Amino acid sequence: MGRVTGALVGALLALTLAGCGAPPSGGARPEPEPAAADVRARLAAALSEESEHYAAMVEDPATTVTLVEATWLTRWQVFDVLWRGPYHPQRFYAALSDDDTVLVLSGHPEAFAQMTANAQVQVDDASVAVDIAVFYLDTTRSFQAYSYRIDSVSDISWLPHPDAGEQQRRTEVETQYGPLVAPPAAEPSEDGWTVTVWMVDDRTLVRHQLEIAPDGAVGITSDIVETDIPVPYSI
Repeated sequence: MGRVTGALVGALLALTLAGCGAPPSGGARPEPEPAAADVRARLAAALSEESEHYAAMVEDPATTVTLVEATWLTRWQVFDVLWRGPYHPQRFYAALSDDDTVLVLSGHPEAFAQMTANAQVQVDDASVAVDIAVFYLDTTRSFQAYSYRIDSVSDISWLPHPDAGEQQRRTEVETQYGPLVAPPAAEPSEDGWTVTVWMVDDRTLVRHQLEIAPDGAVGITSDIVETDIPVPYSI
């Protein structure tokens, strides 16, 4: 039977509808596929050993369980679990192995490391390094705040009706970071690849630099480059 690795919160963090949504352009991936009924049942059974709450979410007809494509990953499948019930939506990412071991990835980067090590991931070019970096950031988010990747400053969800001060602040950010913010890109490093990814996390602009090793191990340095940017507050 399956097991959950890493400390689990007593209840899944509540999210706003915006926080549950896919990132803007940074979330671009091949169209995901719903999980087959038997896979969904396996995921629920594996989760039930540690958390009835997680298992009940997977079993609820109001929940979508979506397979997330990762061509570089073997022996594991990763699922995006999104419940849209009558209250706050709830979301998490979970990985299920061929032998029904389950790992909750959201908020647990150590679980991601366990998954890639068990899968014996091999990173042999820059495109795979970029995909792993993006996958890591997407699936290990804690969902405590609205967080999404961006490919340019035009992807930022700015305040729709800014006052004069907020408009000036937006212009300052666009002017300074317009030439810098770009889609995720990898450069060779001494021990693999360095991938730069930009994100908005609540009301901050963050530059992540991820070190992707040939075996798929991930190291990360995150710099908050701007605070209080004029975007809506997370609820």
